[in-house]
Amino acid sequence: MIIFDTSKNETHHPNSNFKKLCRRLRLFTKVKVNKEDLSLEELKGCSILVIGMPKSPFKEDEFKVLTAFIENGGSVAIFASEGGDYTSKTNLNVFLSDYGMSIERSSVVRAVYHKYFHPKHALITNGIIQPEIGEEKDTPLVLNGKGSSATQYKTRPQDDAYDSASSLSFVYPNGTTISVQSPAFALLSSGTTSYPVDCPVAAAWESDNILGRSHHEKKRPGRLIVVGSSDIFADDWLDKEENGKLCVVFFRFLLRQNLDFDSSQGRSDFEEKECVPDISSLANLVKSCIQENEPLLRDYNSLLCKKMFEIHNDYIPDVIDLYKQLNVEYEPLTLVRPHFECPHPPLRMSTHPPRMMDPPPPALELFDLDECFSDARVRLSQLTNQFADDLDLEDYVQEAGWIMGLNSKDRLEMGPKDVIYRACVRIFEHKCGLTL
Repeated sequence: MIIFDTSKNETHHPNSNFKKLCRRLRLFTKVKVNKEDLSLEELKGCSILVIGMPKSPFKEDEFKVLTAFIENGGSVAIFASEGGDYTSKTNLNVFLSDYGMSIERSSVVRAVYHKYFHPKHALITNGIIQPEIGEEKDTPLVLNGKGSSATQYKTRPQDDAYDSASSLSFVYPNGTTISVQSPAFALLSSGTTSYPVDCPVAAAWESDNILGRSHHEKKRPGRLIVVGSSDIFADDWLDKEENGKLCVVFFRFLLRQNLDFDSSQGRSDFEEKECVPDISSLANLVKSCIQENEPLLRDYNSLLCKKMFEIHNDYIPDVIDLYKQLNVEYEPLTLVRPHFECPHPPLRMSTHPPRMMDPPPPALELFDLDECFSDARVRLSQLTNQFADDLDLEDYVQEAGWIMGLNSKDRLEMGPKDVIYRACVRIFEHKCGLTL
């Protein structure tokens, strides 16, 4: 029986993304879905437990159940996705570290376009590490109890041109890489056309045969497969390339149907990853120069190279001789009259006459109109107010005589006594005239 776990919000199960896979597996064995927390009672009678990209972390007790399940001869298949535990918010690496594997926080992309448009849908044609995968790709699954559990390796082709790495091509969509250490061993790699180059993308672990209660009886070894792409056997990709054949090989290995992988015959010469500096960030930083400059020479003219570019008149006689050899009349150079283009538009007559400035008004003599039209009494009262605080009686008398008309010529020709004399004469004449 094969159980698909959905207790951790897995995205791939018989009701989503693994419909075609479960339809094919039901032809050979029973398929069940587990919605409760993992326990030995739930896994009773189970041959394979499939965990398809969980979205929640596992409990410590559940990891103990998985360990006990594998020790008792069960098989576990774990499918991850790009970004590893960081993207999925799970803790599978805590469990896989005990088996020499860990899901890395990376993505596998194809460096060169071929057949599939998206770079993360990498077509890998030389990623087979275990030769048994290519040799057993055409062997179908068998019903439970119909196949033998004995290991039978097929005879490999003796052709020198045979390359087991290219014996099967598959599509690796939306996947990541896997770090593999002993006792685990790699099954698939990213090939030479994907980035990261030639890194494990699927790995397996198998326990040693353990003696049972009877020394002649041996327990079945527990098996574990980790694939860095949960979409590799999904509904949209199961029939692409040879993904379906690869799926059969993996499940035959988990069901122990005449298929074992020999870790000693697979590759283990993967290049170790090295930390390199972030070139793009370093390029934006300020660079400091620690090299000391040599002191400059005192004679800076020695630093100038005058032979490369210089101006002299050494070739003028040779140029003049060319005129004679070419029978060309020699004339001194004349200036070429330049022709300047005027960028401004041409001037045109204005449509309205120009506005000229009006001449200024004639300069008129300033005079006091009050002196001409005011009454003598008003003018005398104003003069009195003006000289009220002034002790200069002479000016007051002269001004008053001018207002009364006693000095008809100039204001300053008659003194104050003369003005008073004339005022008295006028009064006397006025009195005499009234009496007569």
